Amino acid sequence: MSSLALSDAVLALASAFAVFLMSQQKSFAVVHRTASKGALLGFLLMAGAGVTGTLNFGFSEAWFEVYRFLNNAATFMAPPLIGTAMILVLTGNQWSKPAWGRLVIAICLAFEVCRWYGLGDLYRDLQIAGFLAIIMLLLLKAQIEPGPKAMVIAAFVSYFVGALVIGNEGTLAGYLRLNLFRYLIALGNLLLGSGLFMLLKSQNKYTEQTSA
Repeated sequence: MSSLALSDAVLALASAFAVFLMSQQKSFAVVHRTASKGALLGFLLMAGAGVTGTLNFGFSEAWFEVYRFLNNAATFMAPPLIGTAMILVLTGNQWSKPAWGRLVIAICLAFEVCRWYGLGDLYRDLQIAGFLAIIMLLLLKAQIEPGPKAMVIAAFVSYFVGALVIGNEGTLAGYLRLNLFRYLIALGNLLLGSGLFMLLKSQNKYTEQTSA
């Protein structure tokens, strides 16, 4: 198995674990269930990209087209889906399913416009940086338990270093940057999925106590 297949497998496993955590809908307050499903979709796209990447690089290039499609979808759709979910959870707001549908359409349109003008990479980097900055500000102001907060902050540090410092082109100290990027994104998904799950469960307990 090539190093690319291995790093994709690690990314797939970490993302799948986050999908499992976000699927525990009965553990979350009703107000947060739609947001958690948005985060679930984002993690699911990354898990799909990781699985097909492992198949493509480790077994057969017949998976290349499926991998390219899911990789693009994960790259440009997962950050706004998960980022929006985090913002809604931290602010205590809720979006309807049609609102989430409009978000997906807006993401697709923005991606196509930027790709048409050759600005796809810039759009991706600005998108990630914008969500990281907004959520970090909200997170630092939020009155939440230190455990989930520390895990989410650590996840964002991992995302920042992987996406905006390491990148995915060339090598660094003899290692493919793409592999290092995937490992850091995998670590971020593991931390963020766990931190978000803990945050959603703690907020559900608080909601039950105040309504009792």
